Amino acid sequence: MRTQKIKYTSEDRLIFILIIIMFLALFTAIVLPLFELLLKSIQDKNGVFVGCANFLNFFTTENTKQALFNTINVSIFTTVISVVLGFLYSYGLTRRDIKFKAIFRLIYMLPLFAPTMMHGIGLIYLFGNKGVITTGFFGTILPLQIELYGPIGIIIAEVIYTFPQVVMIMSVSLMFGDKRLYDAAESLGSSKIRTFFTVTLPSVKYGLLSSIIVAFTLSFTDFGAPKVVGGMYNVLAVDIYKQVIGQQNFSMGATISLVLLFPAIASFIVDRIIQKRQSLTITSKAKPLTIKSSLVVDSIFFIINSIIAGAILIVNLIVLYASFVKNWPYKFTLSLSNYNFDGFNGGYEAYFNSLRMSFYTAFFGTIIVFMFAYLIEKGQKIKFLRSTSYMLSLIPLALPGLVIGIAYIFFFNKPEFNILGFNFQNPFHFLYGTMAILVISNIVHFYSVSFMTATSALKKLDKEYETVSKSMGVPFYKTFFKVTAPLSFNAITEIAIYFFVNSMVTVSAVIFLYSSHLKLASISVVDMEDAGDTQQAAAMSILILITNIIIKIIYSKIISRKKEK
Repeated sequence: MRTQKIKYTSEDRLIFILIIIMFLALFTAIVLPLFELLLKSIQDKNGVFVGCANFLNFFTTENTKQALFNTINVSIFTTVISVVLGFLYSYGLTRRDIKFKAIFRLIYMLPLFAPTMMHGIGLIYLFGNKGVITTGFFGTILPLQIELYGPIGIIIAEVIYTFPQVVMIMSVSLMFGDKRLYDAAESLGSSKIRTFFTVTLPSVKYGLLSSIIVAFTLSFTDFGAPKVVGGMYNVLAVDIYKQVIGQQNFSMGATISLVLLFPAIASFIVDRIIQKRQSLTITSKAKPLTIKSSLVVDSIFFIINSIIAGAILIVNLIVLYASFVKNWPYKFTLSLSNYNFDGFNGGYEAYFNSLRMSFYTAFFGTIIVFMFAYLIEKGQKIKFLRSTSYMLSLIPLALPGLVIGIAYIFFFNKPEFNILGFNFQNPFHFLYGTMAILVISNIVHFYSVSFMTATSALKKLDKEYETVSKSMGVPFYKTFFKVTAPLSFNAITEIAIYFFVNSMVTVSAVIFLYSSHLKLASISVVDMEDAGDTQQAAAMSILILITNIIIKIIYSKIISRKKEK
């Protein structure tokens, strides 16, 4: 039998051309920089090919071996603590009848709106040498000493950083309980504890695994918290910074970046497998779980959630308080002097640069992501290119920000490429040191989550809109602007907010790419804290936090008004 030939219309050809353009843009922004990173890792400082010598050097040098061990150690402890606390907190929110759930939901989200350095700064003001808890409240009540600068400080800061991600994942998993299983366990006389271990935990196992993977990967690749409270306890993310910025050893920086990349890629692959299996466990026959009140159990979870939420709130409030103190710990008079950033690492110019960068990232990132997702959904006849483009769109999910940043140095800062003995001018070299490269790095860094959000939103739309438009001879781009985009308004605004908030707080990708005339607020926090201007760093962190909260409130108002209409 003959296979029927696929007929391509002029519209299909246009979609094909647009997908090719988008694919090449992503390929240039993702794959080519990573290839340059790989090339750099097999060269010495002078650009001479050395094969695996850099990797052998990494695994045989005591300092780098210790940094790897320290990173794994911190990540394991962070993951265990974060997942346990996140599970308890999520269980209280979803499975127990406790009061003030809305407040608990707002508080656990706070760490998402602040740079990770802020958590470290908060810990310094609580447990540092002159901290509130270390010396007792103004030196009188309950002094408590902990070894903050080292693994303990990093772990506490990383737990605060990873906790919201774990709660979000676990809350979704715990929402989808099957009442039939609990009824069966009750009819068989199973105790509450036994039901928990035989029904509850198995039903959320994929959510638990995803939480473990996310918490481990985030803490393994984070730069901000170890930079502030790490002290002499070296980890890989900080070691990359030292190799590249401090020692100008780009080859070793590239090597460590690839080592940092391996766990992220492994986690990404495992998480993709988990997500596929998890989707198969949700059946149409499942009955929604009803919450049964129990004064004792509800009170226990209310106390647990209150303690966790209180700890998060205290870390944020102490930074807010310190930002207004005249001269900590000598003069506790409240003042706005710390918000006068004149002469402090970019000052308000850095803040406004971050605002511009975040708005550009949100605007262009949302357009690029949503259009590409739409074209991939439309390009049903172009199967190979469609699937390749989809896979390319997921690659950034496995890329730590530091890896993107250092890869961009090698690719965009290279004046020319040598291909088969011929030198070619780098057409993208002009982007280096500009606002454009900061925006591109942020779009790539946060691309995958936004892409999956757009794809999910597009899949939910009724296909009839497209069918009717096609039958009436309406071009697909008109349908996109008049039907698809308006119906996907919530997803589009959610993507824009995601890009904006993350661009405001990010450090890892942009710390290698900013120029002296383009200082950023998050970078200023690092530099201020490095220079001992901790109160100014606290003030800048609070500005970032308040900005993101305001943007989030505006987003919520827009969505609620749209629902009312």
